[in-house]
Amino acid sequence: MTFDELTAEEQLALAGLVRLMVRMDGQFTPDEVIAVSTLAKDIGATRFWSMMTDAQTMETEELSDHVAAIQRPEVREWMYGVLVGLAAVDGIDSAETELLDWLMDVWQLG
Repeated sequence: MTFDELTAEEQLALAGLVRLMVRMDGQFTPDEVIAVSTLAKDIGATRFWSMMTDAQTMETEELSDHVAAIQRPEVREWMYGVLVGLAAVDGIDSAETELLDWLMDVWQLG
């Protein structure tokens, strides 16, 4: 899937979730930097980094609203997989697990 295949709301939700995921354990490790850069290249760097900038000012409640608005199951599953992969780069800690569990619940995955 590419970033351009996502709606604007889905793009913003993904960017916000990626930003949140890399901050969950309190550090942005070199491996996470590489993983996020690779993700950007894989899905469309220019638009991805633009949305990451837009997501900087997003409050948790606003992100939650964007996440809840994602209706396409294939997008939910793809985003979840992206986030699991990102979290696993440096070992999934308890805060990252909480975020992933929350997404499973909100998106009714698994």
